Amino acid sequence: MEAIVFLLSRIGVLVVLWFFIWMTMRALRADANAASGLRPVRAALPNQTRGNPFHRPQVPRQLLVTAGPLAGSRMNLDNQRDITIGRADDSAFVLNDDYASSHHARLLHRDNEWYLEDLDSRNGTFLNGQRVEQPEKLQPGMEIRIGRTTLRLQP
Repeated sequence: MEAIVFLLSRIGVLVVLWFFIWMTMRALRADANAASGLRPVRAALPNQTRGNPFHRPQVPRQLLVTAGPLAGSRMNLDNQRDITIGRADDSAFVLNDDYASSHHARLLHRDNEWYLEDLDSRNGTFLNGQRVEQPEKLQPGMEIRIGRTTLRLQP
């Protein structure tokens, strides 16, 4: 009887030890991902499309200004390649926002998908509330904040 109790206690200690190692590795991986800038950016999708394996993701077709000096303005994204957003007159989408840089951000159209890239702006570009450090893939419903201006991608 003592041998069985001793064996079960050794197995219990090994299970606890492996659980501790697993939790440590999980925490290290999360810290490494946070330090490297890797993070998931999730699109705000309608509830009926979640979990549907046959649903093809929609491509943003329009850029709508929802807040800021140009609220209500729209830009059609069809037949566009790269769109520069900023205060400069040579930008494709000119913002009248004192907190935006002259060339603040760029929308890149690659392989029928849109990406957002910050152009080393002083105040940063935010996608769904998170600062953009590298080009991020865009989906309809995502919000881009540049200065005091908020832009929403529409299907």
